[in-house]
Amino acid sequence: MKPNESFVRIESAADAAAVFRSALPREQKEERVFVLPLDGNGKVLAKPILVSVGSEDGTAAIDVGAIFREAFKAGAEEIIVAHNHPSGNPTPSKADYDATVRLNDGANLVGLELVDHLILGAEASADGTGFVSMAEIMAE
Repeated sequence: MKPNESFVRIESAADAAAVFRSALPREQKEERVFVLPLDGNGKVLAKPILVSVGSEDGTAAIDVGAIFREAFKAGAEEIIVAHNHPSGNPTPSKADYDATVRLNDGANLVGLELVDHLILGAEASADGTGFVSMAEIMAE
């Protein structure tokens, strides 16, 4: 799969992580929040859209309104949100859980489907996957 190819279908969290990882700078000094707009069949409508960047000593805000605005501009029906943990450890924090709930609730209100919220870490982290899927964790 070519991460920037138009109309790639996202079939798994690993597919989405590969697309998001292509948008991250090689050196990850700050948290970055992205949204990936999808049509109703999981096809990518645009490259990951950068929504916010944190400072070197702080986290990036997961601004639900900004995420939805970018999604609607791209014509999305479904979205996947991702952010990186510059520490390399993708273990979700309480704030990550809370943000996922806010994203899901907001998406339901505005007629979008939140497919997943990914946390990207070092490529060898999380049993070699390099990311954590909040959809998978919260479904357990």
